[in-house]
Amino acid sequence: MSEKEKIVIGIDFGTSRSGFAYSFIGDKEQQIYGNNNWTDFKTDSAILLKKDKNGDCRGGANLIEIVEFGQEAIRKYVEMLEEEEGELYELFRYYKMSLYKSRTFVKSVAGSVFKLVDVIAMSLQWLKDTALKHINLTVRTPIETDQVRWVLTVPAIWTEKAKHFMRVCAHRGGLVDNEDSEHLLLIHEPEAAAIEGFFSANPIVSEEVFETGKVLILDAGSGTIDITVLEIDRSQRENSDKIKVIIPAKGGSDGSNTIDKNFVTFLKKFLGTDDFESNPDFIDLFQKWIEEKHRVKLDYRKAKTPIRFTIQESLSGETPVEELVQKWNEEKEKTDLAFIKSGMLNKRSIKLSKGFLASLFDKPVNNVINNIENVFKKYEQTLHDVKDIFMVGSYSNSDILYHAVKKKFEDDPYNLTVLLGTNPGRAIVFGAVRYGLNPNILSSRTYEYNYGLLWYPRFEEEKHKQSKKISKGNYWLCKDVFKLLVKKDIAIKADYVKPQEFISMGRDLTLEIYRTKKELDPKVVYYIDEDGFEFFGSTIIRNIQSENDQPVGITIEFKFGGTMIKVGVVNKENNMAFPGTIVYKEKNI
Repeated sequence: MSEKEKIVIGIDFGTSRSGFAYSFIGDKEQQIYGNNNWTDFKTDSAILLKKDKNGDCRGGANLIEIVEFGQEAIRKYVEMLEEEEGELYELFRYYKMSLYKSRTFVKSVAGSVFKLVDVIAMSLQWLKDTALKHINLTVRTPIETDQVRWVLTVPAIWTEKAKHFMRVCAHRGGLVDNEDSEHLLLIHEPEAAAIEGFFSANPIVSEEVFETGKVLILDAGSGTIDITVLEIDRSQRENSDKIKVIIPAKGGSDGSNTIDKNFVTFLKKFLGTDDFESNPDFIDLFQKWIEEKHRVKLDYRKAKTPIRFTIQESLSGETPVEELVQKWNEEKEKTDLAFIKSGMLNKRSIKLSKGFLASLFDKPVNNVINNIENVFKKYEQTLHDVKDIFMVGSYSNSDILYHAVKKKFEDDPYNLTVLLGTNPGRAIVFGAVRYGLNPNILSSRTYEYNYGLLWYPRFEEEKHKQSKKISKGNYWLCKDVFKLLVKKDIAIKADYVKPQEFISMGRDLTLEIYRTKKELDPKVVYYIDEDGFEFFGSTIIRNIQSENDQPVGITIEFKFGGTMIKVGVVNKENNMAFPGTIVYKEKNI
């Protein structure tokens, strides 16, 4: 760590909820603190922003000011709509998932389109400012931004491009002065949760769950499901070989928000319209659903008392709610969806059976179970001796999900122990702080792909395809060769460096990186235009010249084993090192 750094601040930027925690560097007890006014040190991931003119970015409008973040942002936005004062304001919710889908633009609640980088950067700016304000109320000498080691949590299944995007947003949000700053670390969310479990303040919990052996971490959040398998070696606790990530992260977009989407889909079908999500009455109705969703327990279906939801006139239009109920039940009479009754006293309400509300969990929960099963099937040999499933993330608080996982995996053929973190909603942000205090806790990772470079070696008649032979001055080269850097499915130590030597001729040097899931035979030459190979990104090294304009020897260091794949460059003439840049594969957005 830099001598200037005085504190580690972890930021858990989530799909539904976000927050921060922190610990002072040098504190032997490593006490972790946060905003106790927020549940699990988190508030809603909702941001209310002001723009400079009507319309959206397609008409030249820009987001210029943070108005509110969290629950207060939602409340203020509803208030503005009711008072018809919201013309220059936009509310954004659930926008983190746009990164999972590789989008660069995001829609506000009202349907306006803006750049995702602006919305996330301003969110991180608010979290940064709020964290520093909170901390500086408790210290004599104010903490400055450059005295902080920031740790951002990211889903383990995110692409390298999405993780790099978060570094860009952190820079634009004012956390660090450049995208490659060493004051900013990223940590995969399930790894952070495992670190918190490993260092749990309760030694009984820590040693029971994280004894020597393998454990599957199920990070069930609002947006994504992340599955990581770790190997713990408690006998090595005093050195860096403590936690190894033994399979590439798996999962998908099956978080608890899919249950919310099921509820909204039902409303759209019931009301016969999908044009209501910016309606303040819908926002109130949705909040009522969120509150009820958290009450759904294993025995919820047995309860006979229905739940009442008010359908305001702005949602139902001119059609009386009673008519909507009658029409729905006539169409669904012989299906499982015939659960709706109209209110007896309040004619604007509907009553939904608890069985129907519980059924909204069925498919999302089954998807989580299938995700876990697929991991065990794909890595059967590696995972045959896994002992436990450790559940973290806000979705893990769901009684239905927890018992579904227990029912599936505690019996034959798995015979695992399913354990719930002591505070699953807080585990990730706490683990982020602990990682910032001790980055060496994670000693190695594995990759799902083989990574390599596009290479042009000397052509060898016995070795290379004739169709790949090209002339280069006085030499014959072989084009399109895949030069392996790291292999998939093997442990790569953290910050493993694969150096490549080059001569810089005073102009930009671009190297193309490719990857493949294919099983590679070391005796075979592979080509990047074969089936199974895909372009990953380019590393661009800006022109490096010597003082006398002569060619310069450089070493390009490809760094694997960390949360991100990185590139560094060393000028061999003066031994100066500086970061390289990877431009990631562009997708159709």
